[in-house]
Amino acid sequence: SIADPAGKEGLADVTMSMLRKGTDRYTAEQLAEELDFLGANLNLDASHERCTVRSQFLAKDLDAGLALLADLVLHPKLDDAELKKLIDLNVNGLKELKDTPRVVVGQYYDAFLFGSHPFARPVGGTEKSLPAITRADVQAYAQEHLRPNTAILSVVGDFKADAMRSKIEAAFGAWARGDAKAVAETAAKPVKGKRVLLVDKPDATQSYFRIGNVGVARGTPDEAALDVVNTVFGGRFTSWLMTELRTKSGLSYNAHAAFVMRHVPGAFYISSFTRVDDTQKAVDMALSILGRLHSQGLSDAELVSAKNYIRGQFPPAYEAPGQLAGAMSDLEFFGLDRAYVNEHTRRTDAITAADAKRAIAAHYPTKDLTTVLVGQAAKIRKFAGKYGTLTEKSISAPGF
Repeated sequence: SIADPAGKEGLADVTMSMLRKGTDRYTAEQLAEELDFLGANLNLDASHERCTVRSQFLAKDLDAGLALLADLVLHPKLDDAELKKLIDLNVNGLKELKDTPRVVVGQYYDAFLFGSHPFARPVGGTEKSLPAITRADVQAYAQEHLRPNTAILSVVGDFKADAMRSKIEAAFGAWARGDAKAVAETAAKPVKGKRVLLVDKPDATQSYFRIGNVGVARGTPDEAALDVVNTVFGGRFTSWLMTELRTKSGLSYNAHAAFVMRHVPGAFYISSFTRVDDTQKAVDMALSILGRLHSQGLSDAELVSAKNYIRGQFPPAYEAPGQLAGAMSDLEFFGLDRAYVNEHTRRTDAITAADAKRAIAAHYPTKDLTTVLVGQAAKIRKFAGKYGTLTEKSISAPGF
């Protein structure tokens, strides 16, 4: 979606959804019936940096499955009537999403944090941008970006490699290269100072918040240290954030922290929610725990616990064929080799208290913080300004 033209945010997402709406060979209904007949699944989606087609089908249906996927990519019909229905559905869906702050707080946070950077763009578009998208826009996007030049194809299953290569070449051989090039990316600069966006939802019974700044890129040398630190701080059920905000205080049902890692740095954030009347108490507690991370660091026992947790949680992410195909695509996409997976446990096991302390100082901000609060402005406004320069908007306003 970083390639979406200004004013037409959501174009990548709409284009991918349109691949399911029929091809030169199949109508949308026939395509759905064919998938059902094969017992296959198909997922089409866009994210900020890439568009993805995922499918799984029985080995005996390989030829039919590959032919179906090739038809989707090479011969999408991109019907205008289907496009209009899809856009109407998506616009209505956006309005419904705003009735659920926990779903949209992340989009408000990204938009506020990244400002004019492409990561600020909502992948799904806005109430204003979606109706501006035409069939010509979708055709142009597909012509420019859905090309083999910048595509990665990963296949996992029970097959002979040479035979699979021949079948892939037969299915996708007519896919024209065109002039597609990877979209150039620049890193967003971390925000200086403290600032707050208050999104008013007058009927909210709970407040949702995110606090953070620009984080790190995939493959950063500190990734293993951050895996260990964030496991303790906000990455598991027994993390500091969960223990304090949920278990001990009962202020929230969930609290976590995360680094969104992309080609260039994505967001770092602390996220939670609480009753409207407890908003200040919960935000103060989250900030206090962040301060404790800097002042106290991780104990030897916490380091050992985090490493054991990671050692147990990591392997199951690479068990199923679909997981392996995704991992192979990720390594290729981010320019990483298989050691990124194979040596992951060795790298996290090697993290020392000094490594953790250095990573905390470098990547967990305390002075420069962007905060987004979604809830009743009438109750939150009186203290929200203490977290930084305050900006307000209504959740009913178009966009994020």
